[in-house]
Amino acid sequence: MERSVSKTAERLQLSQPAVSSALNRLRKALKDPILVRDGLHMVLTPRAEQLGKPVQAIVTTIEQTLADPQPFDCSSIRRTFRIATNDYGAFILMPILLNRIEKIAPQVTIEIWDIALDVETSFREGKIDLVVADAWTLRHCKCRETLFPETFTCLVRKDHPRIHTQLTLDYFLQEKHALVSARGKVAGNVDIALSQQNKQRQVQATLPHILAIPAMIAATDLIVTVATRIALRFATDYQLQTFPPPISLDDFDVAMAWPQRMDNDPGIQWLRSEIAAIGVQLSSITK
Repeated sequence: MERSVSKTAERLQLSQPAVSSALNRLRKALKDPILVRDGLHMVLTPRAEQLGKPVQAIVTTIEQTLADPQPFDCSSIRRTFRIATNDYGAFILMPILLNRIEKIAPQVTIEIWDIALDVETSFREGKIDLVVADAWTLRHCKCRETLFPETFTCLVRKDHPRIHTQLTLDYFLQEKHALVSARGKVAGNVDIALSQQNKQRQVQATLPHILAIPAMIAATDLIVTVATRIALRFATDYQLQTFPPPISLDDFDVAMAWPQRMDNDPGIQWLRSEIAAIGVQLSSITK
């Protein structure tokens, strides 16, 4: 601890009057002279000696807190990340992410939350760390990144009695359909596209989750129109047929978003880089 106003001023890069003024304010606050002259030297009072170690501990804590963070090491970090997503993200992206984290970040935990929440409010309240969804859902998020584009594909069972080598618009309109709708709505983007041509399909069943699709399609003559990467997985695993939709449907982008306040967080930056890498990997999967 310095015992000289001039040396203290030099160390703090302040003027001597500024340090003297601060010392006077401290003397008044503590009701103690703090520094007194003893011959040619300035010495600390017992009260100042008593405060020395606790104050130094506080200063050390502040210095450590404000110091540059250590380089992020995913292999040793212990942290839980909360990711909100829909069925698509949970089915297509999360297994790849968890497989990679299992290998390179064994002490990281991933909590996957349902996206049926207000994203911006959840960001603000610190409930979730990152969201993966379609870009339209995340359009109001300030911090977001597009991962890859997605298209639509139709699925039917392999031994369908009428649909064999192609799915024409006539067949599409004559057959009955299944629709994935968490809220049970019987109209989706396909119905909007058909209505623009003054056409209509018959939706016989709505499903709350995509995981219900394979069993439903394999056991019926229904057609379902879903995201292409989901369709390709189901077609391979459950022996279903895939066909391009006989109507024009807008593609959509899969994206991720995160709280603006966490934009520079090393952990979130690492997680984003891992998900972005998965996006590049999935971009190569086309029909």
